[in-house]
Amino acid sequence: MTIDWDALRTGLGAAVLDYGQLISAGDARRLACDCKLIPVVLGSDSEPLDVGRAMRTVPLGIRRALIARDRGCSYPGCDRPPGLCAAHHVRHWIDLGETKVGNCCLLCPAHHQQVHLQGWDITITGGRVEFRPPTIIDPDRRPLTNPLRH
Repeated sequence: MTIDWDALRTGLGAAVLDYGQLISAGDARRLACDCKLIPVVLGSDSEPLDVGRAMRTVPLGIRRALIARDRGCSYPGCDRPPGLCAAHHVRHWIDLGETKVGNCCLLCPAHHQQVHLQGWDITITGGRVEFRPPTIIDPDRRPLTNPLRH
């Protein structure tokens, strides 16, 4: 896909897929979250600004550590096992989030999408993954955990 840097960083604007279809910048960010290929990011004059970092995907050792810690989807109340989950960057990779255990948690596809679409905040402290819902769900944004996992 092709998208300018500002649109990718802000989630505002559009991206063009290789076959010409336009998608929103927000959809591009969501696609990039699980992407195994790192796109070239172009500036306003189509000059390459970034070809990405090498550690976007989670290496096997980090995935094993996430499985040991999270034991499945970290989302509150979810019982999906690790084999049905992907690693999610808490501080998004596109926002310079690192690919390390302290910045990743396991999420099933449904909750991975929900976190992105609804704007949930996630923190990891002392190996405990906490979710803060958007204000439309909980005006007080009380932290939630998955009692099945932690």
